[in-house]
This record gives sequence, structure tokens and C-alpha cells, in this order.
Amino acid sequence: MISSPFLPTKATIRSMIPLAPDNYLFQLQLSDASMRNCRPGQFIELWVPGVGECPISVCSGSVDGMMELCIRQVGRVTTALFQKQEGDWIGLRGPYGEGFPLDEYKGKDLVLIAGGLGVAPIRSLWQYILDNRDDFGKLIIIYGMRHSIDLLFRAEFKILMRRRDIEVYIAAEEIEGPALPPVSLQLGRVTDMLRLAPIDDNFQAAICGPPVMYKYVIKELEEKGLTHQSIWLSLERHMKCGVGKCGHCFVGGQFTCRKGPVFRLSDLEFLPEVIECS
Repeated sequence: MISSPFLPTKATIRSMIPLAPDNYLFQLQLSDASMRNCRPGQFIELWVPGVGECPISVCSGSVDGMMELCIRQVGRVTTALFQKQEGDWIGLRGPYGEGFPLDEYKGKDLVLIAGGLGVAPIRSLWQYILDNRDDFGKLIIIYGMRHSIDLLFRAEFKILMRRRDIEVYIAAEEIEGPALPPVSLQLGRVTDMLRLAPIDDNFQAAICGPPVMYKYVIKELEEKGLTHQSIWLSLERHMKCGVGKCGHCFVGGQFTCRKGPVFRLSDLEFLPEVIECS
């Protein structure tokens, strides 16, 4: 049989868990081992038969028969996905791209910074770190959103905030309560939490969020003493084929689907159209 990178494999929807308005966590049972080597920060192409494909970040720290995807209903493919039921099947291709540099992070202090739906790939990273806790130094998680009703993984954050080996800072620009389970939120933005967090120049930073957030977060990290060698960004670009053929994600001479979506900031300084760094 001829294999093709464009052929999806089947995955069965085991559960659909509501996290926030228009945001669900899909737990998928995989039909084979092709996703087993998936690493935090990588993405897959999700196929809904008869509708089409879309790229989705993997949000589970390890993939061994099961995969978790946090998905917002925003377009044709995700709308069709939300009409599926538990027990239905969909298609997956991948995993694709370069994820977070786990080997480089080992033994170092880490700050993980997420804005909005960017918490999905960041979750895959903190789950990996917690599964291998002795391999890493201090861990700080900073998560911000526009409105508190958009807080994702509420129950998981409730548990994380009880741990003594992590510091968690969560901020929303608008807070409406109460919501269950209760989670301690600060009124403000990600940058406000960065000023509060005990971060120094020994930290490595991993960031994912809306593009408008990046330059302000980078400025705060620079004031903490971090160099551009120590800052990693997961860029949101419209990946389509996932294998560097169609050119949809081609920017600055790079195919984001192959060279990214995670880049070291110092490498992006030569790609001024990718992100405004100053």
C-alpha cells in the first residue's frame, strides 16, 4: 500500500467537555500509533468528512492511544465538528511542525505565558513538565484572557494552584462571578501578572497567544533580564497542508508548518514581517 502524508487516520470522539462558551475539550481515541511521538507545541490537521480540514494545536502532554484537543467553534470545519456526537469518528493527520525545545528546557527555570486560546499548546507543555517534574527547575504559569467567563481548564487550574511546586497567575480584564469551580483571578492583563511574578534572567520563557500580546510580553521579559535567546514564541499562522507544499503559512522565507510553529525570538529578528519585536 502507498502511504501519503495527506491521508488521515481515524479517531473516535470519546468525550466532548464544555470548557467555556464555544470552547470544548475533545478527547479522541486514536486508531493507530502514528501520533505517539507527538511533542508539546506541535499541531495536527483535523478532518471532518465532507467538510474539510483545519489545523489544531495538541493540548495533551503525552499521546498514547488518546489525544486531547481544545477547540473553539469559529469556522466551517469546527462548526461541523461541534455537531458530532460521542462515538462518531473524524480524521487526523500529523503531528506536524517543531514544538517547544524540551531538551533545552531541561534543568532550567521556566515561565509559561498564555493568552486566550493560546493556553491550549501551553497546557501540553505544563503537562509534560509535570509528568517529568524532576527534569526541570522552577515553573511559573501566567494566563490571561479578556473576560473571566472565557477561562479554559478551570477545574485543572484549581488543582494546579494547590501544588507547591508551581506558581500560577491568572488575570482577566473583566471579571464576572461566581463561577464553579472557583479560581483565584486578578483583574488585569498578562503583563500585570508578569510584573508580579518572581522571574529573573535565569528563566526560559514559552509564549502563545494573540499576536497583539507578544511585543508587550517581550518588553516585560526584557525588563526582567531575559535575552531573546531565552524567549520562545508559538506563532499562529494558517497552516493548511502541514508539510510545506501549499505555501499558505509561508512567511519571511520560512514555512511555519515545518520550521514552527514554535520559534526562538532571536531567530525571528531576521523576519521583521513575522512579529513586531520593538
